[in-house]
Amino acid sequence: MELHQLRYVLAVVETGSFTAAAARVRVSQSGVSTQVQKLERELGIALFDRTSRRVALTQEGERLMPAIRAALEAIGEIGATAADLRGLLLGTLRVGTVFGLTWPRFYDALAEISAAHPGLELRLREDTSAQLTGAVRRGEIDIALVAWAEQAPEGLGSEVVFDDPMVAVVAPSHPWAARRRIRPDELIGMDLIALPEGTGDRAALDALLAGRPGAGTPHWEVSTPSAVEKLAVRGLGVGVVSAATCRRWEGIRAIPIDAPHVRSRLGVVWRATPTRAARALWELLREAD
Repeated sequence: MELHQLRYVLAVVETGSFTAAAARVRVSQSGVSTQVQKLERELGIALFDRTSRRVALTQEGERLMPAIRAALEAIGEIGATAADLRGLLLGTLRVGTVFGLTWPRFYDALAEISAAHPGLELRLREDTSAQLTGAVRRGEIDIALVAWAEQAPEGLGSEVVFDDPMVAVVAPSHPWAARRRIRPDELIGMDLIALPEGTGDRAALDALLAGRPGAGTPHWEVSTPSAVEKLAVRGLGVGVVSAATCRRWEGIRAIPIDAPHVRSRLGVVWRATPTRAARALWELLREAD
């Protein structure tokens, strides 16, 4: 069993194909496939089901993945500890963030850590909060910026960055445009514009409507905050987002929703024992004004 074989297996799992894995590890596809097959013969089991269009782990492969990840993390920790003794950050920092993030400090922090530690490879993944949280739990991402409505994700370290009330976003021509506050029950029956399930703003909207007679699914479900803005400003519905989400939008009215107990929280999450690089990035994010 060779260390590079384990790395190839992990690359195939994370990318979903031998072709993409080969591009990531900078080895030919045949080279990756050959080494994985050698490992399978040595272990006496098939790690991947190659009959579907997307390569998937077999049941045996699923059971082995935690051990493979742990072995690679242990090897990485040796290098990280040696780098720590030299005052350097090396290796890979896998970072996640929600779709459409507009917080400048996050991108500034990425630039600063990259400039300060050129030996550190940065990888960034955008996704929904639910997907990113799961990826952190599985060890696929080291640190992520995610949102939640009430309780922070269980089993992870976390700290809130923004804690915002919810607002109804409407066009200036909308009957609500001059209102100072909206009750949650007034949202019932409106053409609501919402982000998808798995986002903090959607979780907060669902909490606002929970248990209210007549509450249905949003009329518009879009993948990015900018799409909420574009629909709302044209009078096509009522967007429901956090105050921070629409802070820089123009041509709309943001009306507070009278539900102080329901808020959208954006924060940083990490595994129980964060890597040194993840801690360094979090310290930079804490420096936000």
